[in-house]
Amino acid sequence: MDPPVVRSARTMLMPYIPVAIINIVNGQRFDCYALIDSGASMSLFPAVVATAIGIGQVENDMGESFCGIASQQATGYPHAVRLEVGGNGFDTSIYFSQQVGEETLLLGMKGFFDLFTVKIDTKKERIELAVIGGK
Repeated sequence: MDPPVVRSARTMLMPYIPVAIINIVNGQRFDCYALIDSGASMSLFPAVVATAIGIGQVENDMGESFCGIASQQATGYPHAVRLEVGGNGFDTSIYFSQQVGEETLLLGMKGFFDLFTVKIDTKKERIELAVIGGK
């Protein structure tokens, strides 16, 4: 999946990075570009991604409600997955929701920022990630 084209009056770097979401049970993977979003409390992907990697039942008893842009409310359900970034894999938890659009591929506080220190240099159009704890 190619990074989304974001058109606006001004050109602005949007911190999309290539990642893979991998089902730790069956090894199925979904490759995409996801947005690094420090304002997102959790890493959130649409339910279609869960389906694509073979997670049959998205909803579980650990759902969390969240509020997005324009106060849109939704519920996300965490699932243990492997997040591959730069060829390296990390076991983490990603939330999936039936109530978000297919373009919602967010790397947030839970599931991403708890794994990496992130530096975004907009002038140089550069993103640097360092693994927390040097794993």
